[in-house]
Amino acid sequence: MLIQFSVTNFLSFRDEVILSLSTNKDNSHKENLLFYKNERILPSVAIYGANAAGKSNLHKAMRAAIRMIRSSNNLQIDQPLLITPFLLDENSRNNKTKFEFIYVYNGIKYEYGFVLDTQYVWEEYLYEYRSSKPSMIFERSNINTYRFTSKSKPQLSKIVDKNTSNKLFLATATSWNSDLTKDAYMWFSNMVDTYDSQNLEELMFKEFEKNDNSLNEFILHLLQKADINITNFNYETNEQLKIMTSHQVIENGKKQEYELNYFDESNGTKRLFTYGPVLKNALENGKTIIIDEIDNALHPAMTKSLIEMFQNPNINKKSAQLIFNTHEISLLDLNLFRRDQIYFVEKDNKTGVSDLYSLDDFSPRKSENIQKGYLQGRYGAMPVVNLEDIEW
Repeated sequence: MLIQFSVTNFLSFRDEVILSLSTNKDNSHKENLLFYKNERILPSVAIYGANAAGKSNLHKAMRAAIRMIRSSNNLQIDQPLLITPFLLDENSRNNKTKFEFIYVYNGIKYEYGFVLDTQYVWEEYLYEYRSSKPSMIFERSNINTYRFTSKSKPQLSKIVDKNTSNKLFLATATSWNSDLTKDAYMWFSNMVDTYDSQNLEELMFKEFEKNDNSLNEFILHLLQKADINITNFNYETNEQLKIMTSHQVIENGKKQEYELNYFDESNGTKRLFTYGPVLKNALENGKTIIIDEIDNALHPAMTKSLIEMFQNPNINKKSAQLIFNTHEISLLDLNLFRRDQIYFVEKDNKTGVSDLYSLDDFSPRKSENIQKGYLQGRYGAMPVVNLEDIEW
């Protein structure tokens, strides 16, 4: 369960921005909330903003940090790190990038962060919360200077020499069987994922190869929920995966069934197919998923239905979370979301710097028309369209 993510100096985010899934004291939609001890956590977050404002850059920041952790052990000595800082001022382009996560795994709350550039990991730290106060597991500074507690030192100090200046100690220690870092690492390995249109379809094909009948049932339920005229589908996983959908129509007063190839279906239908494995996996295992442009090719009612799956405790029994960006303003509704579930990304066109902030910062009334306020520019994060000064 993700509680907070922050990033500094990555792509258009020059200054630190914080995405918090920890709630305020507002009791709106309290039946939808997730819990860690006495802390209330959001099941979903929607992120809005104009084109090129930086919404996808936040998605890329989370993806880059997670991939860095997962792939750290595969790095060769002196292999460059694929990090792009803010490039539109001289100081930032030569400065370091920072990522930090606060999350819960196996009933323990962790705080993990690291600072790096394209060559070295300069700082890194891991804390756990066995009580209300954090306890250090390790701290790293100046690339290769480490601090441990009397409890963690006997085990972790032996692993320092196994690490290199471009690798994350969290990943290295876990690969050397440290039980002090294992759970903190496994959350990144198994419990959080980022998705966009490029990897959704590839993942779906891999999942179908497992021949999981329950996945078929889940996808068919999604399709029928969307009122799509598909009564069934089947697939073959020989040399190449082939999906055939069954459509029932009335022909000459009689019911007839015809098959279509998956690739002949509409983009919206194909998108629901690709969401099937992702949503099923998240809901069954309590994962946090981050989706770029969730509404791509989907009707607003269907997008809303997907979000409501995570906000329904009868469906979301394992505390899964959904973080997504979207342009779909019909979802800007306080009957669907709490005020702290709606975020905006706005870019300063004079500096190129993106900022991230919550609707809750504006303290709108619960009866306020959020859609109207957003379109009127009341919360920022709207494009300024001026066609009059353009020569056509």
